[in-house]
Amino acid sequence: MALVVIFACLMKYPGLRFGGEYAAATGKNLVANYRQRGWLVFGLFSISQLFSMVFIIAAVSLFTSGLLQVALGFETGPVMGVFILLVLVAAMLMTGHYKVLEKSIKVIVVFFTLLTTVCMLMVVDRLDWSVSAFALPPLDVPTILFIVALVGFMPSPTDASILQSLWTVARAESEGRRASKEESRFDFNVGYITSCILAVFFLFLGTAVLFESGVEMPADNAGFARGLLEVYTSVIGDWSYYVMAITALCVMLSTALTVTDGMTRMALAIGSESLPEQDWHSDRYYNVILIVLCLAALLVIQTLLQSFARFMDMTSVIVFFIGPFLAFLNHRAIFSDEIPKDKQPGRIIRIWSIVSIVSLFLLMLVYCYYRLFVSG
Repeated sequence: MALVVIFACLMKYPGLRFGGEYAAATGKNLVANYRQRGWLVFGLFSISQLFSMVFIIAAVSLFTSGLLQVALGFETGPVMGVFILLVLVAAMLMTGHYKVLEKSIKVIVVFFTLLTTVCMLMVVDRLDWSVSAFALPPLDVPTILFIVALVGFMPSPTDASILQSLWTVARAESEGRRASKEESRFDFNVGYITSCILAVFFLFLGTAVLFESGVEMPADNAGFARGLLEVYTSVIGDWSYYVMAITALCVMLSTALTVTDGMTRMALAIGSESLPEQDWHSDRYYNVILIVLCLAALLVIQTLLQSFARFMDMTSVIVFFIGPFLAFLNHRAIFSDEIPKDKQPGRIIRIWSIVSIVSLFLLMLVYCYYRLFVSG
């Protein structure tokens, strides 16, 4: 599946990159651009995002709550675990205490990345490096579902481009200046390339430790988190279990905070474009939307969760289906007349973007075909 991960990283690069560049060039977020496309486009975007953001928050919270249980040594059901986590996340966002974690997270992420790299290097000799090992398995419904689920979240949902544009605008307002095209591109490339490398490393680790030994990951969120940590301990020793547990928890807690804050800001941006006469920038609106999204995520888990793996797959498919449409809208935004030619990406990236959009739509059609006509 290494080729699938590489494919996902290459095909999603342009659409994700354009969010920050559009905001840096115009001083506006992508939600405002979508509104300029007319009420039909904006309405479809708003409905899809208000739907998907709840599932994304739920999925991230479900995995993070599993790590929370493993790191702190307690057990509870998935719904109660997510409830505890979302109460913590909402409290930190509403009071501003997340900034303490924000200051240290860069060091933690570097440490986590180094440990992952060391583990990957230690299992290199266990991997099959023959050409046949990189071949795709026979295409059937489970394989197509796995590929789509992998592409949906790997290395990040295309929705992240909208969050990037929102944060770029917010940072420009706080600093009193817009980031240059080069600054925006550099910041994005560093984060994106790191994420892609880690994605490949995780795949190699999982293949060497789990697949080659025939180990299956548990179906519940806490068991899955424990199994993930045991991948590391099986390589570098039992001493690292709680070190990795706390490190991974900090990384995922930061991710949960980032995602929940970003989705709340996106919902506020949608509201601001829909009803501009309202003061959507007030803390009151932020807190209300934050609580509503957390409750909605909890309700989704309460009503739809059958197994951790199935829920994550379902969320990934939802995210995947929205991705190509957002990539298309982002392409139109960055190459629109409101962006000066000298601030637009070059011809290579333009062609890359078109190829990516077409490829993602084709994969969507393949998935629909297998789902509708082959699985039955």
